[in-house]
Amino acid sequence: MSRINLDLSGFRWQMERMRPGQGEKEGLHLLPAEYQGTHFSWNFANVPGDVYTDLHRANEIADPYFGRNMHRAKWVAEYEWWYSRRFAVPDDMQGKKIRLIFEGVDYSCSVWLNGHFLGRHEGMFSEFEFDITDAVSFADWRDGSNMLMIKLDPPPKNYRNCGGKKVNFSGDYFSGLVPFGIWRPVRVEATDQVRIDNLRTDVTVQGDNQAQVELSAQIVNHTGTDQTVELVGTLAGKNCDGVAQSFSQSVTVAPGENSVSTTLKVEDAKLWWPWDMGEQNLYQLDVALQQGDKELDATSEVIGLRQVTMDFNPGYTRDDNEYPWTFFINGKRHFLRSACWGGQPSFLYGRNTLKKYEDRVAMVREANINNLRIFGWHPPEIPDFYRLCDELGITVWTNFTLATQAYPSDKAFVDGVLHECIETVKQRRNHASNIFWMGGEEVFFSGAHEESGNKQLMEVIGDAVAEHTNIPYGLASPLSSASAQNMGFKPHESIHANEHYYQGGAEFMEEYYPSLDCAIIPELTAASAPNIESLKKFIPSDELWPMGPSWAYHWADIDILKNLNFEVFGDYKMDSLEEFVEATQIAQGTVIQFALETYRRRKPKMSGVALCHFMTHVPDIKWGIIDYYGEKKRSFEWLKRTYQPLLPSLQFDKRRWNAGSEFNAGLWVVNDYQHSFEGVTLSWRVLYQGNETGVAGSQAVNVATDSSAHYVDIAWLLPDNAEGTFEVEISLSDASGKTLADNHYTLLVGDQAAAKAQSLKYLAEATERLEKCGHSVYRYWPDMWEME
Repeated sequence: MSRINLDLSGFRWQMERMRPGQGEKEGLHLLPAEYQGTHFSWNFANVPGDVYTDLHRANEIADPYFGRNMHRAKWVAEYEWWYSRRFAVPDDMQGKKIRLIFEGVDYSCSVWLNGHFLGRHEGMFSEFEFDITDAVSFADWRDGSNMLMIKLDPPPKNYRNCGGKKVNFSGDYFSGLVPFGIWRPVRVEATDQVRIDNLRTDVTVQGDNQAQVELSAQIVNHTGTDQTVELVGTLAGKNCDGVAQSFSQSVTVAPGENSVSTTLKVEDAKLWWPWDMGEQNLYQLDVALQQGDKELDATSEVIGLRQVTMDFNPGYTRDDNEYPWTFFINGKRHFLRSACWGGQPSFLYGRNTLKKYEDRVAMVREANINNLRIFGWHPPEIPDFYRLCDELGITVWTNFTLATQAYPSDKAFVDGVLHECIETVKQRRNHASNIFWMGGEEVFFSGAHEESGNKQLMEVIGDAVAEHTNIPYGLASPLSSASAQNMGFKPHESIHANEHYYQGGAEFMEEYYPSLDCAIIPELTAASAPNIESLKKFIPSDELWPMGPSWAYHWADIDILKNLNFEVFGDYKMDSLEEFVEATQIAQGTVIQFALETYRRRKPKMSGVALCHFMTHVPDIKWGIIDYYGEKKRSFEWLKRTYQPLLPSLQFDKRRWNAGSEFNAGLWVVNDYQHSFEGVTLSWRVLYQGNETGVAGSQAVNVATDSSAHYVDIAWLLPDNAEGTFEVEISLSDASGKTLADNHYTLLVGDQAAAKAQSLKYLAEATERLEKCGHSVYRYWPDMWEME
């Protein structure tokens, strides 16, 4: 084989704690690969993984996710941690160029092999490597003659100094525990003296069945002389009947790194589409280097033939917004029915598995989501995530990890950020699902941000990554916050629709969401508690009910959850744990339905909306639609229904209607499909106390491709003695009577003004607690301030 890989991942690692500087004083970096040496009794560890998970497995710390244990583990970040791995290399690597490759270490480390110092690296997202051709041993020793030693430095504690280079660990759903570890695989790779690196594919779609692929590659020549080689390859359908196309190009490469490019014209191309727009056709690109009859190296990529472009949203002038926010895939509009991913599955990398990714991404597709937004508080995802999204037709918006900070502007910091961003792009740019890069998350969000160099940093990042990808780039989100407008950004770009939640009852959903006027909503927040069985996994039994401080420790804002229950039900739902949990999930679903449908009806003036979040990366009581354990909340069904590509939708101005008054609403149909529905029937009925009221009807409608339209208004006179709730059911059916889509709403009999007054009264009480204690866990248990 021309390329040989030895994967060092797995359970054969060991780890030990040292005071900063102690490890080298003790000579750990010089330990040989002896059997039963100094390291023999170190804790066993797993790579990829993280330090906390390895320590929990070894019983040195309690489960950080249970109760209030996270803060008890903060001591871990005060030490350096040494990871060792003994290994043997196969004999067929002899005579080749051998490199030790790290796909990702969080955050900084030093590396030795067999006592030889290989170097240091800083930055979580960039792959790095060392030439170990002269350091590796082929001796036949028990368990291998090579000793790899990695010293993980104590991680940085000030996120401002490492943003863009490390995942966020500070904010309103973090404990302050700083994650670190060897979070991506480690391998030894042997190649010939000339090899391929950094394949890049840029696709241009030239028609329904024609595409062009601009292929570029880096060829590394490890010899001291020019080498003439043949770059050969094949592009063929992987999961489709795309006709195989071959190419060949003779190139002369100088010692060192060389760039080579070629163009492939694909006839009868099978295009890749998001799942609601077409098929997820994928191609395999095989590329090899040959010299005479010898294959020097070979590699492959799976790509999709698709082109991403952007245009301005109709209905706005350049005084309203100056950036294009409408996504087009292969020339057709792609409205983002999005969710913020909220991952990885676990904040502690050692708990992540491929099965967790498979299960959760499958649930994304089940929920009718067609886009996932990875925003700046979370790391760009691993290759398997993008592969799954490629296969399922879920597009991805990838943010770099710069979030809610005023960042330094010195050259060393900026250069480090640019390096990590460029490497992030290189590793993900060939995935068909990845359609957008973004610089920052909430970096134009405060007075400090206005005075910082954040704007220039975001612009510099855009210029840097544009040299490595043709996928569109956006500066940051949101671009129409008050501070962003102070900095000169336009008022109708992007807005984060989170204040209905954070205001805690100051505005009802019917007041807040329709008032926002912007091209796209990249973040929209609603919260609930996980299912009771999930709560029992991380809340101590004596704190489940009545609620104990572990609730707030896991980010439950109890005042807000109670007031959301009141907004949706007219009741705080505090009679039992079961009642409270169920109510929060239904309330979350109700907010999701109203808010997302409000914005979907606005297409094409609005081009997308993203629920925040789809899932959660720690056990918490906050925003996920599925919880940390992968269990669906009841709100999942509301999201699934609201995100149907073909959606009958009810537009109403308020959720409470007085007895004896007339309820009024409009019926709309939103169609995100790339085909029309002719002669379908739009039906509706109002139910009160489970019985049809006599207000029912139907109308034949034609639903245009990729459209949103109002069709009919309905009205119903509430009985003078009405109380409780009433419901509205709407559906679309075809000529045979088959239901194409349906929807359902529960509304309240009650006085809107009186309910609002009660909500404001409770908010005032909550605000008083907040002003006294701040966002402290203890504001719900003030007696915790009184220590004996």
